[in-house]
Amino acid sequence: MAQTLRIYHIDVDQASATLFVSPAGHTLLVDSGRNGHGPRILAALQQAGVDRIDFFVDTHYHRDHYGGIDEVVDAGIPVTTAYDRGDKGFLPASKRHDPTYKDYDRTVGNTAEQLTRGETIPLDPLMTVTCTNAGGVVLGENDPPHPAGEENDMSIGLLVAFGGFRYWIGGDTENPTEAKLAARDLVQDVDVYVADHHGADNGSSADFLADLRPSVVIISNGSNTRFRHPRASTLARMRRLTPQPAIYQLNKYLGTGDDGANVATDMIGDPETVEDDGTILVTVDQNAASYTVSYRTTTASFGVKAPIAPALAPAAVAGGRVVITKLLPDPTAKPDRRAERVTLKNTGAASVDLNDWFLRDSNGRVWSLSSLAIVAAGRSATVRRNGMPMSLDNDGGTVALVDPAGQVVDSVSYPASQPGVEIVTGH
Repeated sequence: MAQTLRIYHIDVDQASATLFVSPAGHTLLVDSGRNGHGPRILAALQQAGVDRIDFFVDTHYHRDHYGGIDEVVDAGIPVTTAYDRGDKGFLPASKRHDPTYKDYDRTVGNTAEQLTRGETIPLDPLMTVTCTNAGGVVLGENDPPHPAGEENDMSIGLLVAFGGFRYWIGGDTENPTEAKLAARDLVQDVDVYVADHHGADNGSSADFLADLRPSVVIISNGSNTRFRHPRASTLARMRRLTPQPAIYQLNKYLGTGDDGANVATDMIGDPETVEDDGTILVTVDQNAASYTVSYRTTTASFGVKAPIAPALAPAAVAGGRVVITKLLPDPTAKPDRRAERVTLKNTGAASVDLNDWFLRDSNGRVWSLSSLAIVAAGRSATVRRNGMPMSLDNDGGTVALVDPAGQVVDSVSYPASQPGVEIVTGH
């Protein structure tokens, strides 16, 4: 049976809207363009053969990322679950009273769940959708006392995995958060990268691109002489990668005499930038370990990258086996959200790299284990919660250890805890 993921990068001019349709037909819409872009999103839903949005993510509070969602909802398309970066109480009054924001809040924002780094969106059993950053905070980083930073750089970033296929989209994430993602090697060796901030020069930094090493880059842009996206400097950084990625734009930048630039015309969805026909579709075939990039009458095929050897499932790491040995659900010295901890042990005969591994509770919330890196044979390593979404419930619960392929390597059900006392699992 074919297992296919479709990703529609919708032509919304100088804005962003990306529709995922999972193998089981579930839908995720990341951002929704500006006011007036609702009909374009409705057309993409119709093209995809779906009539609902199971999950909606507003990456940040700029109108070119949430402006069209009220038009979609008001047209009768239901949104089951909405996410944003939360912290609405810190928004300035000018934002809260803006008519476009009020439309967003009226339709989905007022019930949106706060998406935090490490949390997963349950889109499809064959996929993982993990939040790598939100509110300027990345996996493994402490919660700040209050959100601070430029709104673009507060964007939500999502790492999407489907079999061996890996894809990253991060709204308008800029250099400061990219630097933290790169320093922790949180997003590496992706197949497709949606260029941060529409190809602006304050995103797609050299260090972040060196970690991503994408095969394909997709830039959601329009012809706007104020923003001049994509920038020549950004395209130059992408082209310096080895191997050089295939770079696509949804629209052509038509300005002249400045630092705005373009890829080759045949790599642009809408070279005239006058209609809504620049949508670029990525279709991933899990069985064939390949994907296509399609727009207008053009289709290009790519092979899914081979997984990096150290991050393979335990069966492929000769002699390596990791288990959960201890839990501390109720620390006494510091708050639970900081100091809850889990101890793992590599009981095998070979080292195991825990990058892209995570712990998951029965509600689908996770801790990243990337900070532990390589655990040598016979050695133990302890990871603290450090603000991760998953909680060790003091009244007991179940925790699973999950590898990069989505396989449960070990699972522990534990009883109610006592303050300051570690639970030894016997594994």
